[in-house]
Amino acid sequence: MFEKKKVEKRRKDEDLFKVVDSTLSPRTYVLLEEIASKLNIDYYLGAISSGKEAKVYPAKTVDGKYYAVKIYYISTSASKRAIQKYTFGDKRFEDIKVTNTRQLIITWARKEFKNLSIMYDSGVNVPKPVLVEENILVMDFIGENGNRAPLLKELSEDEITKDLYDEVISQLEIMVNKAKLVHGDLSEYNIMVWDKVYIIDVSQAISIESENAIDLLIRDIENMNRFFSSKGIEVYPTEDILKRLNITK
Repeated sequence: MFEKKKVEKRRKDEDLFKVVDSTLSPRTYVLLEEIASKLNIDYYLGAISSGKEAKVYPAKTVDGKYYAVKIYYISTSASKRAIQKYTFGDKRFEDIKVTNTRQLIITWARKEFKNLSIMYDSGVNVPKPVLVEENILVMDFIGENGNRAPLLKELSEDEITKDLYDEVISQLEIMVNKAKLVHGDLSEYNIMVWDKVYIIDVSQAISIESENAIDLLIRDIENMNRFFSSKGIEVYPTEDILKRLNITK
């Protein structure tokens, strides 16, 4: 009887994980099973995005809805210093006590969930946050049938327009003036374009009141201006955008 249950569980696991990823820890698989139960997920597909800090997997529910499941690497130390800088340099997280890498990554995941929630509620176009469990963040999926929307970087030349640039600057304005946050790492690699522009990868976003927030905001603006001007789009001077954001250097 016990052996039969083990076989049934193994079959269930194989059905749930269409692509098994050897980089995921046993604890992460347990969390994914718990999340699948909560959200009625039928199965997880292979990673559609892989970075220094995390991988993103599509998850399909029984009724055909897709979620984006972002799993942060617990064992990585490659970006630990940057994570510490953006977490403890943020006034909202000054009092958090972290004693090991696992706690740091879990705090980082919660920070992205919090940033997404604030931005979403403020009207910034971001994936709607659904839940966070330890090192796993679940969001609404931007794309179709498990295929993610293209990044700004991946658009063809004729798809990059002045209207698109204006939409990005408008999102910056909402982020700063309403959400009171600065992305801190905005580039053509973390903007998706689907039915509209979506800002993604907001774990490092910090309060506009943080010490280096204005410097990071200027860098975000200059990154966008650099990209769009390289595509032949006439951009606004950084100083003019800062005035629009009610920011003075």
